[in-house]
Amino acid sequence: MNHHPSNLWAAANCWSLRRAWAAARDTNTGDDTRDGIRSPIWGNRTSAGGHGDPIGDTVTADVDHHAHTARTIDEVRANVDQAWWLLASATRNTPMPTGPALAVISRLVPAADPNTADEVAGYLDRADRALRRTLRLGDDHWPIPGNPPCPGCGVRMLRARTSAPDSSAWPVICAAGCVCLGDTCGCGMDIRVKRTVHIWPAAWARNTLDLTATEVDATCA
Repeated sequence: MNHHPSNLWAAANCWSLRRAWAAARDTNTGDDTRDGIRSPIWGNRTSAGGHGDPIGDTVTADVDHHAHTARTIDEVRANVDQAWWLLASATRNTPMPTGPALAVISRLVPAADPNTADEVAGYLDRADRALRRTLRLGDDHWPIPGNPPCPGCGVRMLRARTSAPDSSAWPVICAAGCVCLGDTCGCGMDIRVKRTVHIWPAAWARNTLDLTATEVDATCA
């Protein structure tokens, strides 16, 4: 895993969106086995564009049924599409994995260059916020046990992002919204970059905050 903050942020946003999408599907009938968000078809692109819809008509029925708004459908479609194609373009010399778009994005984000990851993170964050707002879902931020202060700004709003199925992949963010100051920042991130969000891998919480795996897992109990 690349511990650059842009890669961590993109991965966290992707898992959050995947969890939000799963929540939308869970409200459907039990026999609904549709994949939902699908990857665009990877192939030769032309100046005229043209590619598969990463979400598809079946998703329109899903989200419209639960959210009652076409605006959310359009927003999620556009942002996931852009994130997918950014990663596809960045890996154009290697075979593109197949499968649901968000699963593919999750696989590619850790190895993406930080600039690409930063752009992908923005698209996924917008899609996630739109879907959660429309479906009236809360975010995936959970307080860190003991409510320790952020090493960057000192505010006691450190939160674990718990959408990933494995707690070893739960990053920690400062929900106060502070950003890194660069090399002089006292945030303790592995890689400090000016104006990036403060986000640390799960191992940082266990080592720096002296939390056990059980204590981290307990944040979403």
